[in-house]
Amino acid sequence: MKVKKLLFIVSVFGLATASLCAQNTARVVRVKDGDTYVLATGGNTFTARLMKIDAPEMSQKSGVEAFRFVNSKIVGKTIQYAGNAKDKYGRTLVSITIDGQRLDSLIIRNGWAWHYENYDNETLLENAMQEAISDSLGLWACGNSNVCPPWLYRGYNAKNRILYCKGCSN
Repeated sequence: MKVKKLLFIVSVFGLATASLCAQNTARVVRVKDGDTYVLATGGNTFTARLMKIDAPEMSQKSGVEAFRFVNSKIVGKTIQYAGNAKDKYGRTLVSITIDGQRLDSLIIRNGWAWHYENYDNETLLENAMQEAISDSLGLWACGNSNVCPPWLYRGYNAKNRILYCKGCSN
């Protein structure tokens, strides 16, 4: 019985230590767009992509505004990040915390990204997106009828981008 208890304590301690070690610190060197950044740590730089959101492309309506919002919040600052998996473009997939706040939640709640529901089912982020829509924030300023998610925008040709990705007209 004592052995089982000891194994349980050791495994809990190991999980707690692993989660503490998973948090890394980096400085944000550059914001590429609303969900992709260049981070510097230990003399090296790498491109990081937030895991649970999808922000408008720079060439898409609201893309520049999303970039400006995120840039004003994080560029030059020290952040905490977790994650080391790579996407098909070689970017490190991460979650980021800045000043004790989750960056994905901050961006979504201010209306500058979609919760990436295809890859995540977190209620907090879905609720944040619904609140941004209800409050007409960011890319939702004119409602959601002409708002085009980036995963569709990337797949459309120029003609369909004009037809289906109009965004706000004001």
